[in-house]
Amino acid sequence: MKKFSSVLTAVCVSISAVLAVYMFWQRLAHLSSGLAYDELYSLATSWPGLKLSYIWHEILLKDVNLPLYNILLYGWNHLFPAEPFYMRLFNTLASLATVPTAYFLAPAAWPKLKKFMLTALTACSFILVAFGLYIRAYSFAVWAGMAFTLLALGIIDALARQKNPSAKTWAAFFIIGLLGSYLHYFCSGLFFITALVVFLYACYYKIGRATAFWGTAAVFAVWFPWVINTYLIMSAPAGTWWYVVPWTRATWDILQFLFGSPALVGGILVLLILSAVSLVHTQKKRLLLNASIILPVVQIGLLLAVVAVVSLKYNLWLDRYFLSFMPPILVLIAGCLYHLYERHRLLIVLFPLLAAAWTAHFWNLDYLLTAEFTGLKDAFSFISQNWPGQPVYVDTAKTGYPDKALQVMLQYYAPGHQMTLIPLSKENAPQAAQTPKPPVLMPLCTQYHLMQFSFDYNLEEDREPYLFGKDVCVFTAHPVPEVRP
Repeated sequence: MKKFSSVLTAVCVSISAVLAVYMFWQRLAHLSSGLAYDELYSLATSWPGLKLSYIWHEILLKDVNLPLYNILLYGWNHLFPAEPFYMRLFNTLASLATVPTAYFLAPAAWPKLKKFMLTALTACSFILVAFGLYIRAYSFAVWAGMAFTLLALGIIDALARQKNPSAKTWAAFFIIGLLGSYLHYFCSGLFFITALVVFLYACYYKIGRATAFWGTAAVFAVWFPWVINTYLIMSAPAGTWWYVVPWTRATWDILQFLFGSPALVGGILVLLILSAVSLVHTQKKRLLLNASIILPVVQIGLLLAVVAVVSLKYNLWLDRYFLSFMPPILVLIAGCLYHLYERHRLLIVLFPLLAAAWTAHFWNLDYLLTAEFTGLKDAFSFISQNWPGQPVYVDTAKTGYPDKALQVMLQYYAPGHQMTLIPLSKENAPQAAQTPKPPVLMPLCTQYHLMQFSFDYNLEEDREPYLFGKDVCVFTAHPVPEVRP
């Protein structure tokens, strides 16, 4: 039986390794894909034809998104052409780096098989592959989250042995945490929760408390000014939030976004529940000292609680925001798989099964691998043919980006079309309904946004809007008739 389990382990590891290598290189397979709408914002904030000072004052300071990624991409675009291929390559490098980071930063005390499980799962995660080339901060945030999570586990392991980690280790933890906190707000929350857990373990082991506290305080002091800036933008009278999907439906969408098909979601949840029962039964009171399980559980639980509270005012239950959850999720799944393997050697088969299922699910992902996002491009061609020479009123309230960024974003898909883009406002809304009626462009068009358009500007569509791509609308409008008593 022992020989059989050894052979089975070797076979399962070999299969997982092949799948991991395949999915690792799949990150480089779609670098020429066209730009999605959100990616146009990254282009606008890193366009080499604009001065960084202009981008900073006119766009970044007027936007709620954290600025570090845009600044890094701005520097990259001065080294390489500002084209989709090279911009995607920038993000893909961070996605590729996350895989070896998972292995080499894993705690030294971890068995090699456990390290390999985490590394292979990171490589095979279909959503990390798909979004690894997305020209936003996500791949960098995932790398940072993986790095400071594993560094934290190494720090806690040293504290448990009554050794204060080296200054180099502490510095790496806080520096990467600072970078992560300026990449994405979910990554910010993940770091400060991680730092809190490190501090609590430092208090328990009575070593490293001052370093953990003051290092976290320094990162927070550098990060908090941008939070104030974001709060002032969101609390302004004209501040809006565009995402309105009900949280129950959004939760299910998020689970499938991260884990795959409904069957995969169910299987992973069952795996985690069975592991939790086994861990409680076998480790009992010692479980609280098992940082490789406790840290990711606390990271996921507390960050979910923070997001839920904030979502009472601004709905953050959007699938791609939750990519920052993937490092603790992967650490937790790897820990659970290794625990089940220790309990019953035959359960090693769950490891390649999950890797294979994620690989197979990746083959069915086409919504992220579109050759070209044609909505805006087709809309501008339609406008230039039907309203030549007329200004275009753009409903920017639903886009979530500053007006100066939108000028660059929209013009990217209007090459050769000479047209004036005017941000729609309550002041100029009457002009958008004057004869000859100009076109109104709504870049993010849903039924809810069309109703909000009528409420905000006292205008309604003359007819059913022309729809381009998935969510780009063009229409003309007239004033909403007054209702007499």
